[in-house]
Amino acid sequence: MRIVFVPLLLALFVVPGVFASPSPEIMMNRPSMISPHGDGTAGLGPARPMADVIKDATLPGYPDVKIGTAFEKYGYFKEKHWYETRGTGGNFYVDFRGSSPTGWFDFKGRRAGIAEKGVVLKFVIYPSGEYGIVMASKTVQTKDGKTTATPISNIKGVVDAIYANKKLDL
Repeated sequence: MRIVFVPLLLALFVVPGVFASPSPEIMMNRPSMISPHGDGTAGLGPARPMADVIKDATLPGYPDVKIGTAFEKYGYFKEKHWYETRGTGGNFYVDFRGSSPTGWFDFKGRRAGIAEKGVVLKFVIYPSGEYGIVMASKTVQTKDGKTTATPISNIKGVVDAIYANKKLDL
């Protein structure tokens, strides 16, 4: 009786897993489905980081320069970081955070206790593959570690300055 019961139990748990379709999360992580430009990869290999998808994409008005190239070449940020999160509804959010410490001769900023100033640009990748910048913020970090963010209404002006490698007024 045990000999029949063990194979029956194994078949009950193993066989449905073999014939089950991949989970929606595995399917969403397929590079050919998440890349806004499609990179031609059709396998279920390792997921491509969304930050890399954004870095390899281009923005309207700058079709010849990839986002990652322009942001990495911007010379006025000492620190440059990319962060990604997955939101509700299948959206992916990629944040670019660039900052620089308060300059030696920025006496006004030093007196105010400002340690560094920077910018956060938030990109979104929709499930359809469309993407864009949905928010820009000016950030100020004080010497005690507190960070404040203020929305920037002129997102295009920030992007234009980064692509032209011109100093932002922070």
